[in-house]
Amino acid sequence: MMRIFLFIAIIFFLAGCSRKHLDEKVFRSKDITVKWYRVSEITTIHDFIDIERRGWTKRIMEANTGGIYNVLINNDTVLIQVRNDLLIYELAAKVLNCHIKVDKTITFSQYLKKFGK
Repeated sequence: MMRIFLFIAIIFFLAGCSRKHLDEKVFRSKDITVKWYRVSEITTIHDFIDIERRGWTKRIMEANTGGIYNVLINNDTVLIQVRNDLLIYELAAKVLNCHIKVDKTITFSQYLKKFGK
């Protein structure tokens, strides 16, 4: 009986945990806003990139933490600079009439210089 109560309590605790955006960075152009943030779950931390345009918000990318270097916006193109060994789980090619491009030319030493990890 105690195990069932404990199991139910854990389920309610996990269901109540919100997915807070950690270390959120915002990049803006005239009509595009891109948000890069981390979400910490029980066993993993993932990086997410969302785009906002004309009142809509869509996910561009989900990846392992520790590989995104920068986000650049030029007209209707979003360029995501990443290390070449970044594990990407989800990536859109075109969202909200914006083209999404990934630049994998960032070296590990460049990444270390910027983030000091």
